[in-house]
Amino acid sequence: MSVRVQFPHETLDALLAAIAVNDVVDEHIALPDHFPGGFSQTQFAECLNLSRQLWQQGPQSSVMAGLARQLIGLRDLPEPERAVLKQIRARYKHMGFAFCLYTPAHKRPFLYEATSTLMGEAQDAFRNGSAGRAFLCGVGMSVLATSFFARWRAHMVQRARVGDAWTINAYLHAEIARIPAFLDSPGLTAARFHALRKIISRHVAFFDTLRILYPAEDINRTARFLSAINGLMGKKHDELVRAALSGTLLYHKDIFPLPDTIRTLLEHLCRTCFRSGIGQRNGVL
Repeated sequence: MSVRVQFPHETLDALLAAIAVNDVVDEHIALPDHFPGGFSQTQFAECLNLSRQLWQQGPQSSVMAGLARQLIGLRDLPEPERAVLKQIRARYKHMGFAFCLYTPAHKRPFLYEATSTLMGEAQDAFRNGSAGRAFLCGVGMSVLATSFFARWRAHMVQRARVGDAWTINAYLHAEIARIPAFLDSPGLTAARFHALRKIISRHVAFFDTLRILYPAEDINRTARFLSAINGLMGKKHDELVRAALSGTLLYHKDIFPLPDTIRTLLEHLCRTCFRSGIGQRNGVL
């Protein structure tokens, strides 16, 4: 079976639509009895190729530069420009997840990570009225939007190569196996909570891409269930960021209990995965 490298606009639009709802909580979606696993080299390669094409066909770096100039001048962004930044960052995040999921290093290149992270910090800043922080993010974005860094990022994306299927499947399993350690803790810092959410977000990105390329009921149900967890965790993390920016919470030190709703969904996810032979550990929940 040949590996698809280029995809029609309809496929890209479908993936963008999936990304737009990847944090929407759907209370009526349940996990399938068997958690999907054992994916093929072709599936992983096509997921990477689609993620790459989505990023490459996104807005040019000149658009990011324009947004950076507005952040510097206004210490904020008007609503239309906020929507543009959100779209750019959505593409960056999705390709960033692709680096983590499919490449042998299982991580984003430093420059790519810095760019994506800075856009996220800019969003947190203007959403929470932190003008000084928004200004600094604008300065950083203006530097990273220059043609030198833009070409460097494009080169990183273009040369990304898929790892072998066994290793990627093992990585996905190992990520699930990390979740119980978070659940066993008496409480989490905001930073630890964010690390836990990243595990879920990476799985959401994978199953969203997979359900576009390989439509199936169990894949769709898994993607939507993970999206529900992602949405709940996203709302909680937004609260934590607001508290940190206001000075009422120390992001890396203060501990809080994991909300019961999120805990229940994560425990159900772990039980289903372990029952399916994914992310096995001693002392299953």
